[in-house]
Amino acid sequence: MKQASSDNKVTPLDALTLPFAGSSLIEASAGTGKTYTISGLYLRLLLGHGANAPLSCEQILVVTFTNAATEELRDRIRKRINLAFKRFLGLPIDDPFIEQLYQDITEDERPIALRRLDLALKSLDEAAIFTIHGFCQRILSDMAFESSLLFESEFTLDDSEFLHHAVRDFWREVCYPLPPFLAEAISDKFAEPDALAQNLRPLLGASQCSIVKPATGI
Repeated sequence: MKQASSDNKVTPLDALTLPFAGSSLIEASAGTGKTYTISGLYLRLLLGHGANAPLSCEQILVVTFTNAATEELRDRIRKRINLAFKRFLGLPIDDPFIEQLYQDITEDERPIALRRLDLALKSLDEAAIFTIHGFCQRILSDMAFESSLLFESEFTLDDSEFLHHAVRDFWREVCYPLPPFLAEAISDKFAEPDALAQNLRPLLGASQCSIVKPATGI
């Protein structure tokens, strides 16, 4: 895994020294330990290692792509926190990253760190670990008044069924009553509702589209 700094310098990623201030671009291919690294960064944030102040599970946002990846990440984070909790209890573990975290924290601060890890284990079910669409749905639900949405609105990933029904309703209500010559003109362009839906699909969400009026001869 590699990270790029603000001066465009690319260096090997070190999860123990990665700065939390600003933005970091991390390049990682398959099998390079992304989940392991994220769980290590999560531990650092919980303990306040390299950050301004320790954070709780509710204050740390982790966003990934799929539901399966979310569950895997939550499970891995839970296991790493549990492992760190054992180390701060004084038990030996086989994890160099956690061992270094333990050594970096002074002896006077270790009891406080232990309590933070204990609290994290107890509140991890409330942790903000989401898929991208799950996070968006959570924000829209929490800010329903500000976004003028229903509290029980659902986030739909596939709207093809809605488009199918909308086009058929339009076809039934608008095209059926048309005079024969107009119906024939539409039929020449769109033989059936599904053909119309296929042409509408690329236009959905295209906010930059504009209507071009055909040129008229004089």
